Amino acid sequence: MSKKERFIYRDFYDVPRMLILRHRGMQLLLESVFDQVRDEYSSTYRVFVLPDIPDAELKGSWENLSSKALKCLGEVAVKDVTFDATRRQQIDTAVLDEMV
Repeated sequence: MSKKERFIYRDFYDVPRMLILRHRGMQLLLESVFDQVRDEYSSTYRVFVLPDIPDAELKGSWENLSSKALKCLGEVAVKDVTFDATRRQQIDTAVLDEMV
């Protein structure tokens, strides 16, 4: 059963490239990194379960945020993630339901 969840994000190129949301009681990080050699962003998001990171800590840099993850759930294609019309507020969590 899919639903829409609000998220916060950093880095935006066509879509958010690093975003955090709460889903099924977990704080999740979706990360699509920039590849310097290919000069483009990854076509997938790596999906991480984060410990509960306070909002105040998320106001700073998110560099190396994935190193704080409890585990990596896998990858999902960026093209398979459905965003709201602005691509800056909500995602449909159906694509994540298969992972968690």
